[in-house]
Amino acid sequence: MHRFPRRIVLMLSFVLLLYGVVAPLPALAHDRVHVVQPGETLSDIAVRYGTDVATLRQLNNLSDIDFVWSGQQLVLPEDPSTSGDSQEPASATSSHIVQPGDTLIGISVAHKIGLAQLLELNQISPAQRLYVGQKLLLPSSSQVREQAQEEDQNTPSVSENESATRIHIVQRGDYLGAIAKQYKTTPQAIIAANDLANPSLLVPGQKLIIAPPGLVEKSAYAPVDKAGYHVHTEFPTTTEKWIDVDLSEQRVVAYEGTRPVRAFIVSTGLPGTPTVTGTFRIWAKTPLQDMYGGNRAAGDYYYLKDVPWVQYFYEDYAFHGTYWHNNFGQPMSRGCVNMTNEDAKWLFEWADPTMNRSGWLFSDDNNPGTLVLVHQ
Repeated sequence: MHRFPRRIVLMLSFVLLLYGVVAPLPALAHDRVHVVQPGETLSDIAVRYGTDVATLRQLNNLSDIDFVWSGQQLVLPEDPSTSGDSQEPASATSSHIVQPGDTLIGISVAHKIGLAQLLELNQISPAQRLYVGQKLLLPSSSQVREQAQEEDQNTPSVSENESATRIHIVQRGDYLGAIAKQYKTTPQAIIAANDLANPSLLVPGQKLIIAPPGLVEKSAYAPVDKAGYHVHTEFPTTTEKWIDVDLSEQRVVAYEGTRPVRAFIVSTGLPGTPTVTGTFRIWAKTPLQDMYGGNRAAGDYYYLKDVPWVQYFYEDYAFHGTYWHNNFGQPMSRGCVNMTNEDAKWLFEWADPTMNRSGWLFSDDNNPGTLVLVHQ
């Protein structure tokens, strides 16, 4: 990847510091705040915290689009587990207080209950990050027996309920790619849901959480047309502009709602430096920038002068023009989306925030960047 020029870093740091002093975010005044992670949607966050999308929209003055961007701070409703008026479900007879190092899988094993049962009882996502002191409800002994009987049966097929959290029992010869294909999800989604430190080391009998596929996973399995390109049946928005980045096709499509406006053949990240997947918003853009990165000692240092039409959508991942190769349609980059200069200029001028001056432009709540969906 690459770094911003030092003068840009200093300027951005000063702007952020000044903004934090004179206009702190309203969300910081609340006890419960969630910082949106890459790939999360408003629905995911609502499920994770046991609330609904309407409540989150009201608390945060959001529109009716089920979309948030990475790094956004959301005010959360009061935690029911800390409210004096809250009541535990009649089916719960005890609880577990999360300790340092606890995981959902570890808790389910320690209490001899099914992981899916623990998730359902607490109305949380399998990807939920636990915090020390968190209270998790445990099922009654009769429910534990029922779950044990269910686990003796065969694992249900994907077609039975694709929208539910499922458990896959690793078989001899299983590998992550084949499991992901079986459940129409992605290896990255399985790794995240199970916090796998080494995805290549799967053990027969190991239980893997298969979370319901999100928009990123569904896009990877969208039907294809006669030309072999994915045809979306679900969209992140039906009213806004958005940009679809299909890594399997090495193609970018600009949409206005459900209507494709223009398509481009691009070059995304190489296997060792893949392009990040998820849903994002363009957060910064500049018409011209020098790019450099890597390490001289490692032999991968690079310096590219005057890279045109740069639009950052996640950290230092960006769309930009490319003059140093013409091998579009093949992965070539360190994670960015390489485009021809002509294509990058069109996308730069079309995407928000719109820019009518030179230098740098940063999106904000009043001038948000265009949605970006990156998938396999």
